[in-house]
This record gives sequence, C-alpha cells and structure tokens, in this order.
Amino acid sequence: MAVYICSQCGSTVESRCKPGKCKSCGAVKDKLIKQEQPKK
Repeated sequence: MAVYICSQCGSTVESRCKPGKCKSCGAVKDKLIKQEQPKK
C-alpha cells in the first residue's frame, strides 16, 4: 500500500494505486504526491 498526500489540503489517502482525485477537497490526481514508505 502507498500513501498519497494532497498538496492542496494536506489530506492523506492510503491506496494501492493513485486515486483519481482527493476525497477531502476534490483536487485532481496531479495534486496527490506519493509519500515514500520506509523499507521493512
């Protein structure tokens, strides 16, 4: 699972693939930035 952060509102989304838009503010997927996860 990857974590995506909305650069517009700061909301986080956990998903396997990049969501189509931010669920909180409705920003387009280009505003969602993948957050790197530490390796286990």
